[in-house]
Amino acid sequence: MDASRWPYPLLRLKPGKEKLLSKRHPWIYSGAVAAPAESPLVRIADDSGNVVGVGSASATNPLAARVFRFEDAPLDEAFFAHRFEMALQLRKDLGHTDPKEGVRWVFGEGDLLPGLVVDRYAHALVIQVGTAGLEALRHVWGPVLEAIGRREGCTVFVERSQSGRKEEGLAPVNRILKGSLGGPITIHEGPARLTVDLLKGQKTGFFLDQRAHRLQMGALANGKRVLNAFGYTGGFSIHAGLGGAVEVATLDTSAGALDQAEADWKANGLDLAVHTRMEGDAFDLMRQLDAESWDRVIVDPPAFAKQRKDVDNAFKAYKDVFRLGARATAPGGMLWCYSCSQHLDRTRFQEAVWTALLEAGRDAQVLAHLGQPADHPYALNHPEGFYLKGLWLRVL
Repeated sequence: MDASRWPYPLLRLKPGKEKLLSKRHPWIYSGAVAAPAESPLVRIADDSGNVVGVGSASATNPLAARVFRFEDAPLDEAFFAHRFEMALQLRKDLGHTDPKEGVRWVFGEGDLLPGLVVDRYAHALVIQVGTAGLEALRHVWGPVLEAIGRREGCTVFVERSQSGRKEEGLAPVNRILKGSLGGPITIHEGPARLTVDLLKGQKTGFFLDQRAHRLQMGALANGKRVLNAFGYTGGFSIHAGLGGAVEVATLDTSAGALDQAEADWKANGLDLAVHTRMEGDAFDLMRQLDAESWDRVIVDPPAFAKQRKDVDNAFKAYKDVFRLGARATAPGGMLWCYSCSQHLDRTRFQEAVWTALLEAGRDAQVLAHLGQPADHPYALNHPEGFYLKGLWLRVL
């Protein structure tokens, strides 16, 4: 049976649960449905059988359904073409028109396409498919996206579908879909040239959500000593070096990532004597640093809270590493603290930073609350889409 054939089967909600959809939130949890979904694509109906939405569904995921349309209509080529073009136009309106840059084209619920992420890296387009419903519709939206990508100058199409697929009963995917790669590619980010490994790199290859903050670092690094903790392939470091930093240290546990950071440092024409490689556990290495010795400190750890149950342990880990960052920051210096854990909300995140500074015995001024850039939008009716949280501090 073709699961994508219209009309899709009904997924009935329990009495009264349709009121949740009146707020146009795109998620429906398993406790709201009368019975588990029998199809990855469903027409969502109230207890009386009135259809109130259409979307993807899973019988095994606690997130039982994701709403694509708040109406009774198919997810066909015309639907996806409209949503893709609407998403791409936003990026063009934001000024992302350089064919050599890295930019997020589609950000799931933020672009009204739950479960789908599309990133452009110069001439390559990388996709993440997170739901069984999107898998069932791949033959519908895939050719539409490829046609748009080719029109915009993309010749290579890669899939990095990993996160969230286990809950949907799907295997992870890491493959080239169309075209060929001779190895990592280079993207332009302001004055920097950064190397991205699309098949082995983090996420879809790189952390595009920190672009604006990396550019900011370049503007604030002249004559400064810069510490980049959890530095990965050194994006912040390269921008600091190009901005005139007198010393830059990139700290990461991955030897391969640090190899790439050093290669990119050299490729950007920077003085090798200015850059220091620090390989190992960030918590251990930061404890060994001289106190109050770095003018600019970036602490951008991985997501310590992968699930809601991890929040308490994650809070402690964030607090500890932010404390070490504050300890390393010179008086009058600047500290950037980040969390990409969706389950650690803004209030808990700020509490972790505040507690860290208290334990470090340091005062600080908040210069800005930071978040994900505009090419990573979140829907107003889906606050869970706001995941990247940051505080830019001046440490006294």
